[in-house]
Amino acid sequence: METVYADCNGTTPLRKAVRDAVSECLEETWANPSSTYDAAVKAKDTVEQARERVAKLINSSPETIIFTSGGTESNNMVLYSVAEATTTSSFIPHVVISAVEHDSVVLCARHLHQQGKITLTEVELEHDGSLSPSKVLAACTPQTTLVTVMLANNETGVIFPVSHIVKHVRDVYPAVLFHTDAAQAIGKIEVDVVELGVDYLTLVGHKFYGPRVGALYRRPGAPLTPLFYGGGQERGQRPGTENTAMISGLGVAAKLCRANLPVESKEMRRLRNYLEVRMKECFCGHVTVNCEGAPRLPNTCNVAITTPGLSNKIILENVKFIASKGAACHASNNNLPSAILLKSGVPYHLAQNSIRISIGIYTTRDDIEFILGELQRISNVYHLNHSISNGASKHGNGH
Repeated sequence: METVYADCNGTTPLRKAVRDAVSECLEETWANPSSTYDAAVKAKDTVEQARERVAKLINSSPETIIFTSGGTESNNMVLYSVAEATTTSSFIPHVVISAVEHDSVVLCARHLHQQGKITLTEVELEHDGSLSPSKVLAACTPQTTLVTVMLANNETGVIFPVSHIVKHVRDVYPAVLFHTDAAQAIGKIEVDVVELGVDYLTLVGHKFYGPRVGALYRRPGAPLTPLFYGGGQERGQRPGTENTAMISGLGVAAKLCRANLPVESKEMRRLRNYLEVRMKECFCGHVTVNCEGAPRLPNTCNVAITTPGLSNKIILENVKFIASKGAACHASNNNLPSAILLKSGVPYHLAQNSIRISIGIYTTRDDIEFILGELQRISNVYHLNHSISNGASKHGNGH
């Protein structure tokens, strides 16, 4: 075995059926869906079939789905839309977000705040990495227009109680709009917009074995303005010639995710739990599973390994499996602990030594054993080196 991929929260490989759909579309359905000749009508039908499949995945209807380039665009679209639709000369909307949202939410919201288009509150998490509905409610005011809370955190895997937050806030402020970034949740747990009660939901194809395009669910009547202007595609809400092949692949990924989720989610949880149990046995008190007490995605294990002489940088540079320190968009912060972990209640010394192992639908028991073996190998090597180094140091001090 050359390597094992265990960074499925970063991105996932395409399912074969998705690759086939994309390839077929590039060869046979490449016409412009906005035109009127037969080949274009076929392309339009392909787009609409994908829209229906994506809608079914989240228990919605096709007219609520807007195709986008990905999660960043979808998240920005919601924030800019709410700011533009509700700001007046006498009213500046208030937006509430969690302190650990994806950068496409956090940075966009902060930018709008700096421009004076919104006021902003970032809600801190509990010590176990969870988000309290009471804290979100406490952050709201009569001026609150939008609350945006991710459905599951990409680093810790903690699932936030979005439906409870929605009910909690709307009992007091019924007009507040809700958005959830469900990029990490779809493909791992069931996501139902009716049960969640949200007005907007972001989904991202490459997180559930689809291509790198996305979609935005928008409840009918919820305000939405385009980020840019051009043709009338996507009912005028997202202009630009449709990326038919990638949209087709997204639809196939959604269809397969919906059909296979119960079995695949259960198997990921079984393997993840086995990995965590075996790590605790193998490392004899030198392992801490971060945010273990909170509800988590079935595939995500964020773990601190505190074997003397070992760091997450050393682990990831020397093991023969692929994992990460955290979110791919923060990968350049090489020598710093994850800010998301610190905000999730993980102590600094543990955050410094944490790695994220996120398995997927193609992970096997043999893959888990390989990961365990690699972690033990590196731990043994560096623990031995650390012991020798300490011994030499003490010996030198004795003279």
